[in-house]
Amino acid sequence: MFIHFAKLTSGCFLLSSLVQATVSPGALETISAAVDANSVAAFWSPLAEAGGYTWLAYNRNPMSGNDNGHHNVMVVRRGIDNGVISRDCLKASDGQCATFLDDAGHNTPSLAVDGDGYVHVFAAMHNEAWHYYRSSQPYSPSQMTSHSSEMPDSSLLITYPVIKSDSSGNLWLIIRGDNGNGVARGGYLYKYTLSSKTWARIARFAYDADTAVYPDDITFDASGNLHIIFEWSKNPASAIRHQGSYLRYSPTTNTWSVANGDTVSVPVTRSTPQLVFQPLTAGEQYDTIGVNDTAAPAFQSAKLALYESSGIVRMQAAYRYKAAVGGVWQVRRAYATFGDTAGWTREILFSDTDTSAAIDITHDGTSVRVYYCKIQDSVYVREKVGNAAWTETALAAGKGVQRLSVSMRADGTDVTYLVAPKNVNSTTGSLYLQLVGGR
Repeated sequence: MFIHFAKLTSGCFLLSSLVQATVSPGALETISAAVDANSVAAFWSPLAEAGGYTWLAYNRNPMSGNDNGHHNVMVVRRGIDNGVISRDCLKASDGQCATFLDDAGHNTPSLAVDGDGYVHVFAAMHNEAWHYYRSSQPYSPSQMTSHSSEMPDSSLLITYPVIKSDSSGNLWLIIRGDNGNGVARGGYLYKYTLSSKTWARIARFAYDADTAVYPDDITFDASGNLHIIFEWSKNPASAIRHQGSYLRYSPTTNTWSVANGDTVSVPVTRSTPQLVFQPLTAGEQYDTIGVNDTAAPAFQSAKLALYESSGIVRMQAAYRYKAAVGGVWQVRRAYATFGDTAGWTREILFSDTDTSAAIDITHDGTSVRVYYCKIQDSVYVREKVGNAAWTETALAAGKGVQRLSVSMRADGTDVTYLVAPKNVNSTTGSLYLQLVGGR
């Protein structure tokens, strides 16, 4: 049986302004204290729930040898009800753990479980060929072997895989693809169809000369439409990006649209009307390449949540933005109603201290929660219920969490995947699991 959890619950209504926001963190559980310090990313989707299990993927220092320049990729299955954990590594052709090159911010795994229970992992791709693994048995982390040859676009160079399962058990994947022409790196959408067990490219959804697309997130509404957010940098790549962008894809009609409902042709470009939810601000330039994030104004990292009521879909994007050189990476939110010509509303949620390249957001129609990490500190969640004021709660205090991923269950509980890259030693960190909220 397929069980799907998403950042969306239909038929929910906002509470009145009299309701006060509260966050109720559960116990912090250590999943691993052998995480490779390079197991860090903002784009990834390393967390899923299916079959009565929580699934997590992470990099760990090699289990054999002393090579700290490489890692193994681990898949964890944890029983939701009993907490029992089993884990195994992605396998090489000889049956041993596959070994991959360390590359902080790039060579990190994304995971999803299809409707038949098979586990899919994309890992270790920084402008290189597909590294795609799939389990040989349903709901099993063992015997995760390479199926890279089954992927389309075999000549494309891949970075930043973000993968999610829809309510029918099909899988959807967005990546940045480089076709080698030196003109641009585009955004590509693929689908794994459960009935045929095959991958196919749906579209190159974004492509613009002298730019590179950075995928951020996918989520689904109750009608099965895909909502995608992404950002742009100067080609071929940059630590700073710009113009956070939003698209909706409707599989039933094979059409694409922007937030106000207008249908658009793909690939979109930066000049596509109504595409951008965070426009350029004064002084923001694509010709400024950031080194160690020193350039500004700039955009970096974003995640998306939806909620619905009476058939109306509302989009919420959380993202990081640096407004000035020497300033901090702020936490911001943009929100809009699909089909509404009013467009996006933007607000600054946190700007007191610097934040790391980690962010996520959930919304169930009752509360919106935004997760972020403060530099030299740990992870925090900021929650708002109805029209009440935002409240901030610390999670994993003292653990040095600097990367995260979050998924909301149907009951409004957030499952948080929290990485402290170097809280064991200079090459090793920890992965934690913590539940937050719920109704």
